[in-house]
Amino acid sequence: MIRCPQLSHVDAGSCENSSVDRGSPSPFQPGQVLLSGCAWIGDGDRSDQVVTREGDVTVVDDPRYGRYPVLPVSNDAPRYASYRGGDDPSQTPTEGTSTLVEFFLTEKDGGTLLRVVESGFASLYPSAERRATAVEDNVEGWEMQLGFAKRDAERASV
Repeated sequence: MIRCPQLSHVDAGSCENSSVDRGSPSPFQPGQVLLSGCAWIGDGDRSDQVVTREGDVTVVDDPRYGRYPVLPVSNDAPRYASYRGGDDPSQTPTEGTSTLVEFFLTEKDGGTLLRVVESGFASLYPSAERRATAVEDNVEGWEMQLGFAKRDAERASV
């Protein structure tokens, strides 16, 4: 069984989306699939992206989404991976200048549940109005990305 991604929790400090729930073994490899696009699960051809390393930071220049720095934080494959990403491409993503994005993969009912949690909006956006806009935009983005993950999981199970 595959459920459509759905929003399960949002507040001023974090957004959490879930789930991709499959009835067969998961094709997800956190270090490869979830983070291969640095911040994108997969929305098609990324051949126009230019990806460079600046120390520990991966910088992605994407003609559609702009320039964004990504700092890998933790990878406990195949269960967990996290990274920091921010709005300002001139700043290294750190606590206070970025959000923390976490991917949790757990077995559930013979399948895999993929949960994405993004936190740190309160310190990144002190203005309640700007924070609300950022959370809303990121929730939309993660719903789209979880839709791609669902699509890829369905293709892998065929």
